[in-house]
Amino acid sequence: MSPCPTCVERQASLGSPSEARWVGPDGSGDYCSMHFIQRFGHSETLVRVEDYEPPTTRKAAAPKKPAAPKPKAVTEVKS
Repeated sequence: MSPCPTCVERQASLGSPSEARWVGPDGSGDYCSMHFIQRFGHSETLVRVEDYEPPTTRKAAAPKKPAAPKPKAVTEVKS
């Protein structure tokens, strides 16, 4: 599987390049979903890369942060 060309160009800011999944309507290059939609919009037909096989493993989900404590209710003190 080839990496997405846009991911490769911007590797420093995006992290490791994403695997390409879609053939662009321009006929040049394969794109990950994010960059395909960014470049061509939602109305373009998705043409799947012929040799694409989805990964068998997924990245682990980020651990959830504990919820912030609820503020105490304000009580009115009469003097």
